[in-house]
Amino acid sequence: MICFLRGIIAEIAEGHLALDVNGVGYQVLCSSRTLAKLGEGEEVHMSIFTLVKEDQFTLFGFADNNERTVFETLTKVNGVGPKVGLAILSALSASDIVQAITFQDAKMIATANGVGPKLAERIVMELKNKVGSLPVSAAATSGTIEGPIPAGSMFGDVLSALVNLGYKHHAAQSAVSSAIAGNEEAEFDTLLKAALQELR
Repeated sequence: MICFLRGIIAEIAEGHLALDVNGVGYQVLCSSRTLAKLGEGEEVHMSIFTLVKEDQFTLFGFADNNERTVFETLTKVNGVGPKVGLAILSALSASDIVQAITFQDAKMIATANGVGPKLAERIVMELKNKVGSLPVSAAATSGTIEGPIPAGSMFGDVLSALVNLGYKHHAAQSAVSSAIAGNEEAEFDTLLKAALQELR
């Protein structure tokens, strides 16, 4: 089983790259988010997930072990295969995904191509008790969020409302994290009031 590869990127194409490891070329499937960070001719160390079937031997590459762990966890959900797992990681960073699961924000997961509302709901429901074991879970619960929050997510909607009211982004973000913890199913108005209480 291959767990990582170090080599030179010989080619980058849609959905995959060719990695030259001591003269042997490996085709590695990657999320578009990971591919966007890489360039041809660059030497990289990639975390690898190996999928072995009777008629298939496929390598999936990730920027780090955190991304690979989130991918592996996603693909344990019924209906989420490797293709869908990569689609989710193309739309959201690993910490964004953990945040969405922590706050039971299915809308955030549903921003990924090929992920409908029902599958998104299944993902957050099935993984809500496993999020603590993910290596990037601290980022989702500490109020530190990497990257943009998709419009339409409950977290993002409340955060946007607070910023529009004049609160600083970092303070508003921490307040929403505190308000939403344990109240993942609360409505917008309830969460907004709770966040405002945190800011007073």
